[in-house]
Amino acid sequence: MKLLWSYLKNYKKLLFLALLLATINQVFSLLDPQIFRILIDHYANKAGELQAKDFLQGVVLLLLATMAVAFICRVAKSFQDYYTNVITQRLGAKLYNDSVTHSFSLPYAVFEDQRSGEFLSKLQKARDDSQKLINVSINSLFLSLIGILFVLTYAFYAHWLIGLVYFLMIPALGSATYWISRKIKNAQQRIIKETAALAGSTTETLRNVELVKSLGLEQQEITRLNNVNQKILDLELEKVRMVRKFSFLQGTMINALRLALLLLMMWLLYTKAISIGEFFTLYIYSFFIFAPLGDLGNVATTYQETKASMERLG
Repeated sequence: MKLLWSYLKNYKKLLFLALLLATINQVFSLLDPQIFRILIDHYANKAGELQAKDFLQGVVLLLLATMAVAFICRVAKSFQDYYTNVITQRLGAKLYNDSVTHSFSLPYAVFEDQRSGEFLSKLQKARDDSQKLINVSINSLFLSLIGILFVLTYAFYAHWLIGLVYFLMIPALGSATYWISRKIKNAQQRIIKETAALAGSTTETLRNVELVKSLGLEQQEITRLNNVNQKILDLELEKVRMVRKFSFLQGTMINALRLALLLLMMWLLYTKAISIGEFFTLYIYSFFIFAPLGDLGNVATTYQETKASMERLG
């Protein structure tokens, strides 16, 4: 993974722009529920107390603010995706170029220990996983962190008990996600190893197909390659079962915590500790928290896969 971070240092400006635009996108997205809160508390709940002119003027201004927020979010999101794609494509190309250059500087004895297709397979896997990790890090992990900080601040402002619940549940879910996802790394390392071996074996067999056919070894080679392919399939299915089991447990935890939080907010609404507008705002914000927490499993899985790929490449 140190190799990946060293490449990212070459794109500091692009990475800064992508993160800045992601922050703008997320912050303005989180402003929309605040506008909705003002509509509920200052206008919907006081519809009979306000003059028609004041009511319509206030509502129209808030709706225009909603449109402006949505427009800024779309613009920031478009440029964010553009800069993220530029980073991933340039990094992938540089990783490929540097790896090929490095391979030609190695002594010939190194290549005698591995088939010609193995290096290409490992390189392609490392490049794809690195690009995927950068995408999910910006579009999922970083946006989640911004959202969590924003929601935590507002939750403590609305009521300290809601903020405390959020503060306790987020690290608990994050720790569980990381602990379980570490098991995926070992399975991924074996998959990469066997996939590289299959690519190398296939390349060598096809390169020497005349020799194989002249010696009548076609069925032997087919059986050998099919056995390796079946081993890869078994490992992939093992990883799928592991990921599905993890996703089920994580989803169950998230749903339970979300219902507990909803119960707490209903009680605070009943005791008039929070307003109706604050209740709806906090309820909407729960989607900004629990949905990204649900995606942490994908982020952790991608991280472990990339880590395994880079270690195999190194």
